[in-house]
Amino acid sequence: MSFTITGRVYEAESGLGIPDLIVEAFDKDFLKNDELGKALTNSDGGFEITYNEADFKGRFEHFEGNPDLFIVVKTPDSSKVLYSTEKEIRSDATENEHFEIAIPKVVLLVREVDFSGVGKQLLKILFGLAGMDGNLEPGELAFLQGLAKEKGLADDPEIKILLSAQKPVQPEEFYSWLQAYLGNSPDDKKFHDLYESLTSLIYIEGDLNRSEKQQIQARDPLNSAPQETPQKALERRFMSIFLDRKFLEKLADTQQISPNDRTTKVSGYYAGVPQGILSRFSAIANTPAIAEDPTKLYLTDNFAPIKEEISVENLAIIGELPWHLSGMFLRNGPNPQFPPVGAYHWFDGDGMLHGVRIVNGKASYRNRYIRTDGFVLEETQKQAIWPGLLNLPRFDAPYGLMMKNPANMSCAWHAGKLLTLWEVGAPHLMSLPELETLGRHNFGGKLTSAMCARPKVDPATGEMMFYSSSPIAPPYLEYSIVSADGELVQTVPIDLPEPVMMPDFAITEHYTIFLDMPLKFKPMRSAAGEVPIEFDRDRKSRIGILPRHGNNESIRWFTIPNCAIFHVANAYEEDSEVILIANRMDYCNFFVPNYKQNGEVLNFDLETLKMCRWRINLTTGVVKEEIIDDVPTDFPGINDRLTGRRTRYVYASRVALYAKPKPLFDALIKYDLETGSSQIHEFGKGRFGGDSTFTPLPGGNAEDDGWLLTFVWDDATKQSELVVIDARNFTGEPTARVIMPQRIPYGFHSIWIPS
Repeated sequence: MSFTITGRVYEAESGLGIPDLIVEAFDKDFLKNDELGKALTNSDGGFEITYNEADFKGRFEHFEGNPDLFIVVKTPDSSKVLYSTEKEIRSDATENEHFEIAIPKVVLLVREVDFSGVGKQLLKILFGLAGMDGNLEPGELAFLQGLAKEKGLADDPEIKILLSAQKPVQPEEFYSWLQAYLGNSPDDKKFHDLYESLTSLIYIEGDLNRSEKQQIQARDPLNSAPQETPQKALERRFMSIFLDRKFLEKLADTQQISPNDRTTKVSGYYAGVPQGILSRFSAIANTPAIAEDPTKLYLTDNFAPIKEEISVENLAIIGELPWHLSGMFLRNGPNPQFPPVGAYHWFDGDGMLHGVRIVNGKASYRNRYIRTDGFVLEETQKQAIWPGLLNLPRFDAPYGLMMKNPANMSCAWHAGKLLTLWEVGAPHLMSLPELETLGRHNFGGKLTSAMCARPKVDPATGEMMFYSSSPIAPPYLEYSIVSADGELVQTVPIDLPEPVMMPDFAITEHYTIFLDMPLKFKPMRSAAGEVPIEFDRDRKSRIGILPRHGNNESIRWFTIPNCAIFHVANAYEEDSEVILIANRMDYCNFFVPNYKQNGEVLNFDLETLKMCRWRINLTTGVVKEEIIDDVPTDFPGINDRLTGRRTRYVYASRVALYAKPKPLFDALIKYDLETGSSQIHEFGKGRFGGDSTFTPLPGGNAEDDGWLLTFVWDDATKQSELVVIDARNFTGEPTARVIMPQRIPYGFHSIWIPS
């Protein structure tokens, strides 16, 4: 008869499993305890011990029943007992017993640091850690002086200089000390030794006064939550070192980048950091500084997901669909299949396509999830695994992924292929009209990076241009060209000084235009309850102009006033100038509202949106910025037959300022760039839309011969519609309103694919 003991040992505060601990099982006897077996905990803290009757029944076997079971948990070197159930014996144990063992962090960390060999190094590192915020407070200095004295290092010449300087160590010197301590290619044990040594010195009770120890956290720049414990603040400060790009450049091989969809895998700098360290990042994620939970915005009302994938023919129509319209209107958007991990942002949800097929004046509807790798894995586990934008990525990389690619931003139609896209992930190939996921698309193995969400197709040459931006490791920007028949023919790196978020770009007949906006990727901001992408108000913005088939040597950068640009309408050439038309923002808070105590919205970045025109003179280098309209708008679009060429008309969605902080749009605006005039198509009271797509009249001569198609939600009737607007009768009633068979949540970008 065999017996099995299973269980998991984890850190009480974080729930993280604790690896490499020794677990021993015993049968409690009057004379001598019988050892039943032992095991080491795995990477998740799990263990399993098997034994049989011979292990606990000796010469008195006729008098013994099943074991009186207890277990003991020890440190890896067996020097210390961390946990024991000897006082809570499981009498007459069954064949299968399970233990869930929570060990407080303080039990794990209390130990005497050996200062015989590395004490001086540790004290120097602690000195650098104390001044990470650029300040060294009197309390911090007093603590370091006391610690140096206690450890017999106060008279060391190097330590005396540090203490007498009374100012923080410069980051480069601090990182050199860390590298010297860890050595080249440090293993997991080296990281953990450093972690445990520092934490033992700083916030475990000892001879030093507790209040003095806490002074070292007094000015932690990451500690924005006043209720946070000093232990938590210290841990985040220490862990932030291992997310610092400059430090990781020294420590890791930045060339070891995983192919294909590299930004979602453990790659670049983080590939050089042991899993034991990476796994701690998820445990320290926190969102206390977000005053109002964004889930109240993005998981409720018409932002809330729908559950059903359906197909419905012969939809009801108010008005009449133009007989010239023949094709499929598609819109991509977020639709999470499970409750989120951590705080949820609108950008996080699993991608879902909503398609309306129009043929011979009739319409049908179908919606389908985009079944990415992450979607399928979560579907199998029946729960969300990866957090989103407002949280730290899963640096412990379950299934090899730090982030899930939801493929939820947009679609592209090129060379007879339908691709669904995300900002920093691989594209996914979809079938038409079924909208079934066919898998990731890598252009015959030539795409080894991500693909942006807004590629541009030249209507004259058929070429498709796109870029890849990487928030993790250089190159931070790569530029690619796909031929008219779908072959990836060029990919070149473009130098950027630091990783930035680049939501859009533009093309002209001869140039490609990049937007280096000060939207910086800073993952440790998540641990402080802030969005991990920060808008730097002190940094200039830049426009880069590159000959279409050029490379990094041929790009020219032009500085413009500080701003953010999310969406571009178009760009074109005029004499010696390049004209760029886009919506600019004064700043970007990523649609995460901050509130005053009275509930008033403190900042709403969408209200700073303005339709803008930049004139970049390639001869003189002068850039002129002109505001076209002060009315906040977004989702600008044109007749795509004129992409990269001079256009007269731009269409955009008007921001419903009265709905803030919800990013709602209550009308479309048609701008006439020649006359400077505009027209407004109101959706109506309580009716809200989003991105629209211009659908040209086949054989039409005028630029605005065609229709605007957009989904509209009627909040009063709780009804979704596809609204068709005649672009030449823009302020009139819609040509047709196609009644949807189910609610269509607010989403992102749409396209029209003609039959």
